[in-house]
Amino acid sequence: MSSVEVQLATEPADGNIAVRVLLRLTPRERSRVFVSGDVLIHLPTEGVVLNDAASPVTRTGLFLSELAELPGGFTRVFGDRTAADAFAASVRGQLDDAAARLAEL
Repeated sequence: MSSVEVQLATEPADGNIAVRVLLRLTPRERSRVFVSGDVLIHLPTEGVVLNDAASPVTRTGLFLSELAELPGGFTRVFGDRTAADAFAASVRGQLDDAAARLAEL
């Protein structure tokens, strides 16, 4: 049984919608990720709003282990609720699949 903790939060951000993804893995799950191979999480970019401090190239993927290491999680800002909801659903599905995979090991 997996104890992967996934939190997705959607909140207003300067007239836009921010989606924050937070992932916590136990030490055992981290070991399983290492042994079985890290999972690349696809980060949809449709509807993304870039700010002046943003990288000129929007990230389209993040490894599961990398996401778990981000203390504040990963945040992406969208111009509308539809794009934000689509991003959240896509990422949630991928993280659920990864958690199920870890639970099988």
